[in-house]
Amino acid sequence: MELQSHRTETVKEGRERQREGEGEDGVTAGGGGGGKKAGMKRRHEEEEDEEETSPTKKQVPDHSVKVASHYNSLQEVGLAARSRSRIFFMRNFNNWLKSVLIGEILEQVRGAGPQQISVLDLGCGKGGDLLKWRRGGINHLVCADIAAVSVEQCQSRYEDMKRKSHANEKIFSASFLKQLDIVYLHACLVQCLLVLTLKKLKSAVCSDEH
Repeated sequence: MELQSHRTETVKEGRERQREGEGEDGVTAGGGGGGKKAGMKRRHEEEEDEEETSPTKKQVPDHSVKVASHYNSLQEVGLAARSRSRIFFMRNFNNWLKSVLIGEILEQVRGAGPQQISVLDLGCGKGGDLLKWRRGGINHLVCADIAAVSVEQCQSRYEDMKRKSHANEKIFSASFLKQLDIVYLHACLVQCLLVLTLKKLKSAVCSDEH
């Protein structure tokens, strides 16, 4: 019985000492660990608020505008000028590779059964692949590109191709988009142009020279 009474008093004394050491808001007096954590949390929240409202906060650059401006400013060059390009053979290889990929994809789509084939050419540029789609015998082509001028040139190229086609030849229909909405398609081509990456040696070599 005496042991139990002594234990009860010890617990009570500990609780009283704990209450004496706490402030009004429950934070330990004298700058204990709990007080430091609460203070650090408040400072962190204040810094986040300042960062969100600060007028000097760095804005993320819109690279899409820069890319679109670059391609919109490019001038059309003839075949003779392109044949003198340092990446002429790379372009030829790239075009051959695209032709092979387009042929294989269309063959797979047709293997699923007879249907009207619709394709999205994402990053169509000025319409350099229109003849490939023509040879592929698709039914509808959606041309989309970040550069508005390129889309306009692609549309002009398509209309010229259609005008010069034979009367009995059925040319695929096409739509030209500067902003892509929800569409239903059988295939989508996104051709990564190595020719642009390898235009200069220093742009093709990484910082570690690999």
